[in-house]
Amino acid sequence: MTKRVPSATVLLLVLILILIGMKTRAAVVFTKAGSPHYITEDFIISNHDTIIIDAGATLVFSPEVNLITNGVIMINGTADEPVSLLPAVEGTGWGQIQINRPNRTSYIRYTNIVDGTIFSQSCNMILDQATSINNQNISWMVPIMFVRDASVDIRNSSIYGSEHGEGFQMLNSETVVVKDCYFSRIGDAVELTNVNGGHIGHNVFENTPDDAIDLNNCSNTLIDSNLIVNARDRGMELGSENNGNSENITVRRNVVIGCKEGIIFKENSYGQAINNTFYANNTGISCIENNGGKRGSSVQIQNCVFSASVENDVFVDANSTLITDYCLSDSGPLAGSHNLFDDPLFVDPSAYDFHLQKDSPCINAGNPDLPWDPDHTVSDLGAFFFNTDTTGSSVPDYIFKSISLFPNPFSQVITLQWPTTSSREITIELFDLHGVNIPATITRTQSGLLRSYQIVPQNRIMPKTTIICRITIGNKTQSRLLIHR
Repeated sequence: MTKRVPSATVLLLVLILILIGMKTRAAVVFTKAGSPHYITEDFIISNHDTIIIDAGATLVFSPEVNLITNGVIMINGTADEPVSLLPAVEGTGWGQIQINRPNRTSYIRYTNIVDGTIFSQSCNMILDQATSINNQNISWMVPIMFVRDASVDIRNSSIYGSEHGEGFQMLNSETVVVKDCYFSRIGDAVELTNVNGGHIGHNVFENTPDDAIDLNNCSNTLIDSNLIVNARDRGMELGSENNGNSENITVRRNVVIGCKEGIIFKENSYGQAINNTFYANNTGISCIENNGGKRGSSVQIQNCVFSASVENDVFVDANSTLITDYCLSDSGPLAGSHNLFDDPLFVDPSAYDFHLQKDSPCINAGNPDLPWDPDHTVSDLGAFFFNTDTTGSSVPDYIFKSISLFPNPFSQVITLQWPTTSSREITIELFDLHGVNIPATITRTQSGLLRSYQIVPQNRIMPKTTIICRITIGNKTQSRLLIHR
C-alpha cells in the first residue's frame, strides 16, 4: 500500500529546493575596522554579489592575486578616509580587479591603487579621485585600466607610472569622459578604440614614453584644454592603427610642449585644431597618409600659435590636406591666409604660463567668424584669451596639475616635482586631518626644467595615517592627501 505524503510536506520540500537553487544577492564587505585585509589567493565571486570596500579600508594582495566578481564593485573611499589597495611585495604586481557584470555600474572613489590593474567587461565604470601608482615592470601593452563594451567616466584621478605599461584604455563605447586627471610617465595614457563621442578634457600629461592621447577608429571626439608636456612620440596620435580611421576630431585650447610631434592626423583621419598653443615641439602638427593606401588625412588649423618649433610648425605629405589660417608662428611664415610671423609675447613660457601679455599680437587676431572670447571681443590666438578684466598674471590651474607628489603611500621621504624654472615660489606644508601642522625638512634641487623638493616629516607618523600636503603658489592653494605606509 502506497503512503501519501501530506501536501504541506510537499510544499515545504519544494520551497527548500527553490531556496537551494537560488543565487544569493548578498554583499561582500571589506571594512576599515578589519583592516588590513590580506588577500593571499584569488578572491572570486561567482554569482552576482556586490563587493563593497568601505572608507578607510586597506587590502593587501599577494603577488599575482586577483579580485574577481561577476557582480559589481563599489569602493567608497572619502577625502578623509581613502581606500588603499596595496601589494604585499613592493614593486611586484598583485594582479587585477576583474569585473564581469554587463549593463551595471561599478564605482571607485577616493582610492589609492598600487601595482594593480583593473579590467571591466561590459560593466560601466565610474572613477573619481582614484590614484594609481605603478612600480612594476609590466609589458608596454598592459593597461592600468581596460574597459570594453561599456561606458566610462573618469574624473580627478591620477596615474603615476614608471615608463612601463599603458594608462586608461577604452574599447567599443558610446560614452567616454576623462576629465581633470593627471598622468606621469605612462605611455598611451588615454587610448580610445572604436569610440563615438568621447571627451578628453582638462587633463595634464607629463613625460610620456609614447603617446599621451591615442585615438583609433573614433568619431566626434572632443579633446580640449589639456596640458601635454614631453611626450616622447606624439602628444596626440589621431588615426587608426589598422582599426579604421578617426573622423570629425576636434582639438581645442590645448597646450602641447616638447613633443616629437604635437599632433598627428594619419591614415585617412580628419578633424580641426582650434585655439591651441604649441611650444618647443619638433613638429607642431603633422598630417599624413602612412598606411600605403594613398588615402591621405586632412586637418583645418585656425587660431593656433606655434612657438620655438625645432623642425617644423606643420608638416603635410603629398596625399594629405592641411589648411592653416589665422595662426601665428615665431619660426617663419605659415602658408595660408591671415597668418602672422611674430613673437606671441607669452607671460612666462619657462613656467608653462602661456597667457598673453597685453601687447601680444595674438589679441583679437583670430577668425572673426569663430565664436568670440568671453570678454566679447574677436577671438585671440592660442589656448588662452587675454581677459581685459585681469592683468593676465594669475596662476593657471594646470600648473597645480603639473605637480607630481610621490610615492603615495610614502614611507619616510615625500618627493614633490614641479616642471618650472620660473621665479615663482612655492610653499609646502604638512598637516594632519585635524589641521595640526606637521614640521618637515624641505630640500630643493633643480635639474633643467624640473624643480624637485624632498620633504621629510619630523614628527613620527603612525602607519596607515592620512596626512595633507598643502601647496601654495601665488594667491592659490591646493591640498593633496598622502598615506603613510
